[in-house]
Amino acid sequence: MEPALTTKNISICLEQTPRAVLARANKEQWPSEIIRGRGGKKHTYNFDTLPDDVRVMIIAKYPALKPEQGMVQASSNLPISQTAQNDHLLTKNHIAIHGAKVDIIQFYNKHIRQAPTGKKSAFKNEFIKKYNTGKRYPKLFKIVGKIGSWRTVQGWQKQLLKSKTPYPLADTRGFHRKDKSRLTEEQKEILVKHALHPNQPLISEVIRIAKSTIAARGIPIKVSDRTCRRWLQKYMEKNYPSWVFSREGSKALNDKCLPYIERDYSKIAVGDVLIADGHTLNFEVLNPYTGKPGRPTLILWYDMKSNFPLGWEIMPTENTQAISSALRRAIIRLGKYPKVVYLDNGKAFRARFFEGHNFEEDGFSGLYDRLGIKTIFAWPYHGQSKTVERFFKDLAELERLIPTCVGNSIANKPPRLNRGEKIHRKVYNKAFPAQFITLEQANIAIASWFDLYVTRNQLGHLEGQNPLELYLEGRGPGVDLIELRHLMMNIEIKTINRNGIRFRKKNYYHPKLFTRNHPVTIKYDLQDDSKIYVFDQDETFICEASPVGKVHPAATHLGTDEDRKILKESIEFKKRLEKDATASARAFLLSDVLPEQQRRLKRLGIDQLGMPLDASRKKPIEPDILTPAKEKKIRVEIELQRKLQQEGKTAISQEPEYIPEIINEATDIRDQLREMDEMERYEKITELEVRGLMIPKEYQAFTTYFELTPEYKKYKDYFEEYRAKMALMYQVDIENNNQKNRADAGTPTPNPTRI
Repeated sequence: MEPALTTKNISICLEQTPRAVLARANKEQWPSEIIRGRGGKKHTYNFDTLPDDVRVMIIAKYPALKPEQGMVQASSNLPISQTAQNDHLLTKNHIAIHGAKVDIIQFYNKHIRQAPTGKKSAFKNEFIKKYNTGKRYPKLFKIVGKIGSWRTVQGWQKQLLKSKTPYPLADTRGFHRKDKSRLTEEQKEILVKHALHPNQPLISEVIRIAKSTIAARGIPIKVSDRTCRRWLQKYMEKNYPSWVFSREGSKALNDKCLPYIERDYSKIAVGDVLIADGHTLNFEVLNPYTGKPGRPTLILWYDMKSNFPLGWEIMPTENTQAISSALRRAIIRLGKYPKVVYLDNGKAFRARFFEGHNFEEDGFSGLYDRLGIKTIFAWPYHGQSKTVERFFKDLAELERLIPTCVGNSIANKPPRLNRGEKIHRKVYNKAFPAQFITLEQANIAIASWFDLYVTRNQLGHLEGQNPLELYLEGRGPGVDLIELRHLMMNIEIKTINRNGIRFRKKNYYHPKLFTRNHPVTIKYDLQDDSKIYVFDQDETFICEASPVGKVHPAATHLGTDEDRKILKESIEFKKRLEKDATASARAFLLSDVLPEQQRRLKRLGIDQLGMPLDASRKKPIEPDILTPAKEKKIRVEIELQRKLQQEGKTAISQEPEYIPEIINEATDIRDQLREMDEMERYEKITELEVRGLMIPKEYQAFTTYFELTPEYKKYKDYFEEYRAKMALMYQVDIENNNQKNRADAGTPTPNPTRI
């Protein structure tokens, strides 16, 4: 603007016509100058000679004033932060207060001009009264507040007209000491030291302890607690990251201070990225394994693009197979294989839901590679990077609908769980007598809520669409279930041992593994531990091995019929394998090994039983064996005893009874005992003792000798267990045979048979 104001300039500020302004100027005799030109004559006015209300209107129109001209200059092109007063920056609030006061001055002047002669004082009081009600000018009243008197408004007007600054009515009290404090640097240092404590003390505690420390050092302090609190508040505002990190830690620093990275969801499609995470449900479910209610864990796979919950598994107890089970369901529902899976930080995930588990040993190391999926792991303490965390907050709606809800925190738990709430517990027990829901009911409730959730329109990157619409647009054609099962099988290298293959703390066995002792490749289903598939190193299929159950430690005396049956089957299986293994070895033993051993023993001067040869005759001493002549004599004695028994006469001989089957078996057993090594011979003699057969004298001596050897002492527990097993196998058969013999012959049970 020019230094002189024209009638047109003033009319714009007063929002009146130039003719009305000129009429008022003539009436009130405003000092003016007339300038003649091509357009005729113009009236110009000096700003300082205009009436106060007119100057206020001009200043309201042009808030910035040029001091060198004493005129009003518009400065709307300057940002607020560059407008300074008293060498201090003004805020938006300061400028808003200045503008509101200018508006009040305008309304005040307008109201006063309407007052008749002699009534101006009453009109002034009337304006203030109406203003203070807050109804006449509500916006201005909200900014400025109550006004004590009309003299305050006139004071504002004088200040506005006299001041050469842009915003003279801004409340700048305290600006001259804005960044100054009466606290010394040492006192400030002590305050900060106590405030930045990880235990997060209250500000009142910080001030009290700091003052005690300052007094203990002999430093005078003459400031109030309010001054200390004000300074700490300003320190926190200017050093907020260090304040948060020192008092609350890294996670709070990330959540409150550090900038976050925004994702562009338009660059991925449905199914490209799946997110997996676990959530401990806030309601109780009956645990089918323990029969007690508890809070299970929900393992969920969630599509990042559509916010669609795909596959889930409710886990009552720790079970790493639930992860692969939920992934399998997610892939089937998605209809295609995802490209990337976004997983929680591995250690944190294991610590929350799978304590003591190693995911590599549990079969997850190569699962994603076989499925052609890349993996991304979230940063520790960055829960906001997994969008599924936001979904779990919405899931709280379902949890609050379940009768067994326990709340998501101590502060939010239902009243029935607090002490002394007898009425709430009584109402709960009456309304819900079962007091638990089953795993099946929980799955039904979750599935029903998921169906409702995916139909809700969402903001954010969905932009008003619902998850179901996006999911249906991007769903795949489907996957081959057989191929999916094969791909999800894990692969490991194991070595065959005497008990088969040791896997998952179990022994997996198949008869085809008995002849092998080499590394093999096994494939197994993460969800089914009832079998494993065994392959040779060249990928040749060998067998399908099953887990071998354990037997009762004392099945004979303490176990059930099922325990004794399992023990008997295990022993028979072992004997069958032993027979198969020794069938070919026995032929080689008789044809090559034994003759060579006999020749070597003969050179040493001992026989097969370890007895010395007769030095004079140079031939073995004949053992007490069953020769054909002795066998004939025994058969004659048997016939004589049977004849005497039939005639009712007392048997003249007390010799044990022999039958042809026992004789034949005895002959075969003697041959077997000669061919066995010491440990096998002792096992066989133990079996014969359990069956009730008398042991030849030479083998009775062997038994006494072997029980003194280090081999027996080393495997003593094994031999005792072996004797118990033999007793279990032959106990029933011996008793039945004895009863049958007594019934047929009409005689008491005979003495044990001598071989």
